[in-house]
Amino acid sequence: MTAPAEELTPPAFRHEAFLYRGDDEFLAGVTSYVREGLADGDTILVAEPADRLTALRDALGDDLSACPDVRFVDMAEVGANPGRILGVWATALADAVAAGRRLRGVGEPAYPGRRPQEFDECHLHELLFDTAFARGPAWGLMCPYDVRHLPSAVRHRAVHSHPEWSTVSGRGPTDSDLGRLLADAFAAPLPPPPGAALRGTFGPADVPAVRRTVATWARSCRLPAERVEVLELAASELATNALLRGGGSGTVAMWAEPGAAVLEVADGGRLADPLVGRLRPRAGQEGGAGIYLLHQLCDLVQVRSGPGGTTVRVSTWR
Repeated sequence: MTAPAEELTPPAFRHEAFLYRGDDEFLAGVTSYVREGLADGDTILVAEPADRLTALRDALGDDLSACPDVRFVDMAEVGANPGRILGVWATALADAVAAGRRLRGVGEPAYPGRRPQEFDECHLHELLFDTAFARGPAWGLMCPYDVRHLPSAVRHRAVHSHPEWSTVSGRGPTDSDLGRLLADAFAAPLPPPPGAALRGTFGPADVPAVRRTVATWARSCRLPAERVEVLELAASELATNALLRGGGSGTVAMWAEPGAAVLEVADGGRLADPLVGRLRPRAGQEGGAGIYLLHQLCDLVQVRSGPGGTTVRVSTWR
């Protein structure tokens, strides 16, 4: 029996987890994917850590000089905060469409050496792609995962956060329910602080006090002046959002942990859009601009929202 035409139509956005073991498999899989795109006339963006970029340039060799539409960016820079990565792909897609080309991307957000909380945000980031890009235009993204060196939990989640998987020897669908997984991940509570935390509540008249308190605490953590200013801004923005959209009050918590100073603001409201703050706000868009700004300025921003309310956690590395 012939399937209905709509079942035969490939998805507008193809998103695969490429599972590799070692440098040879990485280069074999990624160079094959890139060369396939070159043959199809695609615009290609590769976002990898710097050492991977060097190896790929060497392996692709003359193919690069023959095609000007291949661009390399350092994932450790553009994706230092995983919350910025979707914006990189949205911009690249818009540029390719404007040029009348199809985009083909390679992006490795969960590279070895990330902090555990960064891996958590990489997982949520991968789950957001279908929501962000499923409506088109058509493009493809390969996400390499180093199964030899990544933690087992990261390897496991890599498969389930993509509709397709591939290796150098095969490929197939994952049959993941991405919508359910995204809803569960966005609503899941963040881990509690590993030790003591300073806590307080605030109401409509307390935003200046929250900002001063956070600044004093940040200075006590011996953060550089510019990072203190960023946390002040985060405190002001998040407290204001809680008052406007979270029921008129909220809680603030601050704590230090190995290598980080952490600020958390929570309220009783619920965010309906898990993409909040991930993409550049459109002209006239209501809401999301403040969280977007924090993603650009902060080392890590974690947003979770469910029946119990909304929590935004900002981490500054030290």
